[in-house]
Amino acid sequence: MQLVFYGISFHNTALKDREPLVFSESQKRALLHSIYQSGLTHEGLVLCTCNRTEIYLYAADDFDVQSFLKEQIGAIGSNSSLWRQYSVRKSGMDAVKHLFTIAAGLDSQMIGESQIIRQIKDAYTQAIECRTAKYFFHRLIHNAFRASKAVRTNTDINAGAVSIGSAAVEFAKQKMKLARRHVLMIGAGENAALMADYLVLAGIGELTVASRTLQSASGMAARLGAKAITIADVSESLAKADLILCSTASEKPVLTIAEHGYLISQRTKPLVIVDIAVPRDVEPAIGQLNGVQLCNLEDLNIQVQNNLKQRSCEIPAAMEIIEHHVAEFENWLESLNVNQVIALLVDEYNKLACLEAERYCRLFPGLDRQDLEKFSTSLIGKVLHGPISYLKTAGRDELGSEQLETVEIIRKTLLGPDRKRGFQ
Repeated sequence: MQLVFYGISFHNTALKDREPLVFSESQKRALLHSIYQSGLTHEGLVLCTCNRTEIYLYAADDFDVQSFLKEQIGAIGSNSSLWRQYSVRKSGMDAVKHLFTIAAGLDSQMIGESQIIRQIKDAYTQAIECRTAKYFFHRLIHNAFRASKAVRTNTDINAGAVSIGSAAVEFAKQKMKLARRHVLMIGAGENAALMADYLVLAGIGELTVASRTLQSASGMAARLGAKAITIADVSESLAKADLILCSTASEKPVLTIAEHGYLISQRTKPLVIVDIAVPRDVEPAIGQLNGVQLCNLEDLNIQVQNNLKQRSCEIPAAMEIIEHHVAEFENWLESLNVNQVIALLVDEYNKLACLEAERYCRLFPGLDRQDLEKFSTSLIGKVLHGPISYLKTAGRDELGSEQLETVEIIRKTLLGPDRKRGFQ
């Protein structure tokens, strides 16, 4: 079996090329369904954030993962040629290390940000719902969470944590004084909530929250004493706002030249728009209108570099923790090597038989010690026959999730959870 990762991220792919590769919820579920239906892909997980689209597969060694993903990405209506051009592949412990590094916030655009944990949890939950997260991924993901917690507990990687949301507000501060300004927030998700909190601290004058439904906008608006509207009703706020912050999960732009261009062009005061959504919420052409300054994720580089500079001294210690957790995960996998488990079972139980024969031989004065040892080892052989027969059968094939789980149960039951001698 092999753990394989394919993905694109802000490291090597521009925003305009990442946008077509952001999967919708229906696309993610369709891809997971294909993974579930395939006989050679045992488990899978799809992680999509504003800065990355990643696919993790636990598959048979001889399975052509690249061809499979190319076909399936095309089948769900995504851009398979862009995927082939930009996707990066990692396998085995390199893939494990990559996931652990991401979970710890070390591979984020804003080093140390904590939103990625929720995003991994959401991807994991979706994989469970689609029946593509089983025993191997349960162990893998929970180890990623433990690695993340260890890094955040034992280093200052997220001290004064900076998020993309806070970077967006900092960018806006460079463009205008936020005190008493009218702000329109388009989107009511986690990023929007973070930005709203920073805006309140900056002393803005009025906040309007727009979302797809009035109900979703009202939840955040009520907490902040803001006005709630639907995105369909943003015209009045577009005319009044000094700053617009966008962070929806819409698959298409919510501010377009065709629908909103004329209204924005008639404004008499400057307008700053910060769009941190992927795909983008604002058509680039709107940024060409007079008096409009439009920025997206790629324009936040100053904040990104400052963030990296502040936290770079923590990265070596954090990576040392990651390496430790990767090694632990590798040791766990090696502890399930069928041949070694069989050898350890035979060795441990034969030693136990000899010890017991020596212990009780005085109670059988008419029986030679070697005969008692022969009896003990014969009995042990019969007791272990079932488990060892299963292990030998499992060892003929690659270990899928069910076999992995059974091998670990046998090892833990018959050897104990701490009996891992020989696997270090």
